[in-house]
Amino acid sequence: MQMMILAAATVLAVGWLALAVRYRAAYDNVIAAVDGDTFPLSELFLIGFGIMDLIHFNMRSDRSRRRIREIAEVRGRKYAEFYYYTVIGAEFTYGYTALALLLLLSALAQTPVVALFGVALSVLAVLYVEEQLDNALTDRRDELLADFPQVLSKLTLLVNSGMVMRDAWTKVSETGNGVLYREMQTARQEFQNGTPELEVYRNFAERCAIKEIRRFSSTMIQNLQKGNAEIAYFLREMADEMWEEKKHMVKRKGEAANSKLMLPTGMIFIGILIMVVVPVFAGM
Repeated sequence: MQMMILAAATVLAVGWLALAVRYRAAYDNVIAAVDGDTFPLSELFLIGFGIMDLIHFNMRSDRSRRRIREIAEVRGRKYAEFYYYTVIGAEFTYGYTALALLLLLSALAQTPVVALFGVALSVLAVLYVEEQLDNALTDRRDELLADFPQVLSKLTLLVNSGMVMRDAWTKVSETGNGVLYREMQTARQEFQNGTPELEVYRNFAERCAIKEIRRFSSTMIQNLQKGNAEIAYFLREMADEMWEEKKHMVKRKGEAANSKLMLPTGMIFIGILIMVVVPVFAGM
């Protein structure tokens, strides 16, 4: 068993060093653009990018396109593909480096259990990067949903008072600074630039990309095509519905809060086990 672990550790360590030498300057510009606060140890990402190059990682697969669309909601269309490329590079870097390092430590300390920790930590590192991305997407969607009922109520009040929809939209967009209000301000800018109103609502729905706002935009478009006769009624009905949905969302978030702590807690637990177990076995 020790010989197998030593052999695997040697292969992984030599492979890591070979990647570092081969790609030492190939990704300097890419790494320089990576946010070091979001991605710790980004200077090592040449390892992950190098692996992606060697295996010809497919950035156009169905999963990749889906993830890029999701990232576009958080980072914008312009940087979505770059951010996804960075995420995959981070996953390969963290996973490979953690596995190689702990297998090498296991071989030196003659402690097979550390090798198991290495495999677990490698998997957890990849899952952690994925979870960070999922959390950012979930937080954005939750913020959109949290502000949506209030926005609908404001629009309802202004439209019922006789204000046309475009003017009501402009006025409401200036009453907050959250994600939804910023997206409304972008739509307001499109209005001012002469973009057709139907297209503005379609773009708004694509940027927000949650079903409630898609339904809102779709109904707005239908009502505009019919002459705006039922907009006030629709806004009032949807505002009531979204206030109820917000109550349920707050309840669900409270129930899910504990489960989100499991992965970071697991990584900390494995780290503590390594620190405790390695000296014990090393002294035997």
